[in-house]
Amino acid sequence: MAEARLDRTTILDAAERIADGDGASGLTMRRVGAEIGADPTAVYRHFRDKNELLAALADRLFGQMLEATDWSGSWQDRLRSTMRRGHELYRTHPGFANVLAESSDVSPNLIRIAENALNLLLDAGLSPADAALFFHVLTNTVVGTGLFHAANDDMFDATASDTLRREYAALPPDAFPACVATAPHLYHDPNEVFDLNIEILIAAIEARGQATTTTR
Repeated sequence: MAEARLDRTTILDAAERIADGDGASGLTMRRVGAEIGADPTAVYRHFRDKNELLAALADRLFGQMLEATDWSGSWQDRLRSTMRRGHELYRTHPGFANVLAESSDVSPNLIRIAENALNLLLDAGLSPADAALFFHVLTNTVVGTGLFHAANDDMFDATASDTLRREYAALPPDAFPACVATAPHLYHDPNEVFDLNIEILIAAIEARGQATTTTR
């Protein structure tokens, strides 16, 4: 590849392909160089080391999440879109999920996401202190669930869920009556469960916002 074509975007494109195929552990400067047909030393001219490359790739992915989020409409709709896009980011890049979760909170696009999320919480009527508290609840829900689903993608397999339901249904009913009684309803589509998390959070924010308005 000609030197003139080797830029940060080209390198990040290659790094994303490698990370999606082999995970963050398979991403090395040498691999990136081989992917784009350049000597690894050329990659170092754009990124100091692997950690800097990982941070830049994570920030770019967060930027893509930001662009995919619908920031229009009510604060409830904005919250739904924010959380769903965040969850989707982890599921789309499972081999890179830990890097995303460990990203610095002051990376450029995470700051932009925080600004938008905090604004919607303030629009919900929360005090600045409550907005900050719920922002962390929102973040923990997205990151925690995202990591869990990235590590357990078989949860989205209908056959695997059916097998688990049958195993619960076959438990001794005298020892595990609740498990047996609810067995047909366990292991919902994880997306439905995540959406319920969002609605529970919205209800809690609405209640806190109404209480704040009442005491003003």
